[in-house]
Amino acid sequence: MGMGKLETFKRNRCIAALLKLGFTRKHTRRGGHDKYVPPAHYLESRINNQPPFVMVPRSRVLHCQEEIVKELHNLGGVDLVKKFEEYL
Repeated sequence: MGMGKLETFKRNRCIAALLKLGFTRKHTRRGGHDKYVPPAHYLESRINNQPPFVMVPRSRVLHCQEEIVKELHNLGGVDLVKKFEEYL
């Protein structure tokens, strides 16, 4: 599976996979998204001006799976995306 060919995943599975990868939820009450902050070793290898977090919408149905995968790729490259796929 490549970056654009991931199966459709639900919000709960996405969050569970992020938590298994060591991401932590940054507690904010505002907005329609939650921010998940990666472990420090991923922050050192960010590319494409990636913010130091991954955004996950609070809606039950995720319409932005590709964007989440792209953010993961910009944080940790193909290896992080593969690990995320394994944990889904």
